[in-house]
Amino acid sequence: MKKICLFAILLCVSIITFAQADKTAILMVHFGTTEPEGRTLSLETVNNDVKAAFPDMEVRQAYASAIIRNIWGKRGERIYSPQEALMQLRADGYEHVYVQSTTLMEGYEMTYLRETIASLRPFFKELVAGNPLLYSVEDCKEVLRILSVDAAAKNQSVVLVGHGTTHPSTAVYAMMQTMLQETGQNNWYVSTIEGYPTQDMTLKKLKQDKVKKVELRPLLLTAGDHARNDIAKEWKELFEQQGFEVSIKLQGLGEFKAIRDIYIQHIKNMLK
Repeated sequence: MKKICLFAILLCVSIITFAQADKTAILMVHFGTTEPEGRTLSLETVNNDVKAAFPDMEVRQAYASAIIRNIWGKRGERIYSPQEALMQLRADGYEHVYVQSTTLMEGYEMTYLRETIASLRPFFKELVAGNPLLYSVEDCKEVLRILSVDAAAKNQSVVLVGHGTTHPSTAVYAMMQTMLQETGQNNWYVSTIEGYPTQDMTLKKLKQDKVKKVELRPLLLTAGDHARNDIAKEWKELFEQQGFEVSIKLQGLGEFKAIRDIYIQHIKNMLK
């Protein structure tokens, strides 16, 4: 009788261990935002779409920014860093984990995430990183196509304002500007807050093109702090001082379903 009971216990342990070994999860890594509305409209919407697309997998999130994590912590909400989230997944028995960042390009943030994943890979049977939004030429073309569906008003130009970076990946913004010109969208411009093309370059080009009306739109995942303060206030005020009639469209990239679908496709690419 004791042997039968022992066998049953060992069998249960084996079944549980086998089930845990096959547990699979997706970890969405966002830079993060302090704006509750931006988080709801973009980050949580991305998470929910991923959950709907992969119903058989556990979907969790992490914020890359320590500053933003600390702010939410003071508000009473604990949000894990990517490393913390991965180790928690491992502690919960997940050995196959697919990490998808919602960062826009292969810059410093993505480099650090890939290094974190590489350091933790020995703890998992499978730990894979997906590519950022603007990873390939095709990705960039598709994002511009999606954004340009919402055409500019008559006699108005659109300036897409990205955050920018000192990383060489800032070349993506200039490439997107060239793509717009190649497709005849000469009333669309790409600029950055802290990168290249610069604000001064964009202002100079707008004047050369004799533009009078400008609509500023964020080329950012969320319409958060940078969109509301840098673009909607500082940029708007400066452009108006330069003689432009300025309007603002605060809509994060995460609010576009077609943009969210690109992230989902990147996850599917990892699963192949």
